[in-house]
Amino acid sequence: MRRIVIGAALTGAGVLIARTLRPMLRERCLAGCERVFDHMPDDFPPKRVMRGIEEIRVNTARTLELLEEREQAAGEPGLLSAAMSARGVGHAA
Repeated sequence: MRRIVIGAALTGAGVLIARTLRPMLRERCLAGCERVFDHMPDDFPPKRVMRGIEEIRVNTARTLELLEEREQAAGEPGLLSAAMSARGVGHAA
């Protein structure tokens, strides 16, 4: 019985310590990954993919702005905003 109580106490302490340190460890791991990613050559496929995703986001935002301007100029409120809310355009899944 004494061993079970000691084991439970140590397990509880370990869980509390892990929950406390988890955010710091996560930040440290992400920073390490970013450093490694920055040292990769520019033509490395994952870097090209990330650049492509960023370019798509910029182009999507620019397209949506142009469509909103066109909608306001034409005086047809609500068509684009209804389509955007129905599809969730521009939001990461």
